[in-house]
Amino acid sequence: MNITKLQIVVLIEKYKKVTDVASEMGLKQPTVTFHMKSLESELGTSLFEYRSGRVLLTDAGRALYQYAVRIVSLAVEAERSVKQFSSLTSGNLELEASYIPGTYVLPKLLSQFINLHPGIDISLKVQSDLQLRERLRSREIQLAVLHLADSGDDSFHTKIIAADEAVLIFPPGHPFAQTAELTAELLALEPWIQHEPASYLGDAADKWAQANGVRLWNHAIVNSPEAQKRMVSEGGSVGLFSKAGIEAELALGSLRCAPLPGYQAKQSGFVLAWRKDHTLTPLQQAFVEIAGESESAD
Repeated sequence: MNITKLQIVVLIEKYKKVTDVASEMGLKQPTVTFHMKSLESELGTSLFEYRSGRVLLTDAGRALYQYAVRIVSLAVEAERSVKQFSSLTSGNLELEASYIPGTYVLPKLLSQFINLHPGIDISLKVQSDLQLRERLRSREIQLAVLHLADSGDDSFHTKIIAADEAVLIFPPGHPFAQTAELTAELLALEPWIQHEPASYLGDAADKWAQANGVRLWNHAIVNSPEAQKRMVSEGGSVGLFSKAGIEAELALGSLRCAPLPGYQAKQSGFVLAWRKDHTLTPLQQAFVEIAGESESAD
């Protein structure tokens, strides 16, 4: 059993067609078919079944698939990591982040990193908090930026890169701009523009409401931080947002903010996270260090 055969198992589950698997791997179709039959012969059981032009995994094939995904992922990670140990003058830094730090915190840090290492290519993907934690645990990614409140996993190393605070946001003409003392009960009477439940902001708003014994009137639910800010600034609604993500709007006067009244969770922030069983490459270590220095400077 070799890595090529296991890659075929993974891709058969994805595409369900030998032609698509061959195209993805840059192989000829008969070569892929040969490897499939060879693997079945090697293991002494049927792994693939053909139905209406599609190739499906048998029960034995699905059992093997669970291990194949992990082995192929580890092989890709190993090759990528070893290649990055050569120098800091070339290579690719792959980073994934949740919506808020990926949009408002990392651009500045990554620009500084590019200036220090101009030969480095950077790949940044923005995902929901829930997806990030699962991808990190399953070894699909090596380095991620999470909210501090969401990083409580004993299998992760974490390094704080920026402090943050969840605040109430509302348009400048909202009555709250003239209200001396806000209460949880007062906020519960307002229509809210909420971020999706799987996100840090959506979860933080729900936990705050539960802790203060109120129920929020969710007027709209969105999955875009920019859309949420825009809807709040142009309407009469309120919302919960990261203070790190509204600096520009506060400066322009298009949004106002206030601390959440009542009981609040502990102060939040953003952390770089990686698995404890992963050895950082020199490139990753260099970014962790510059990100940590940025937090210290703040």
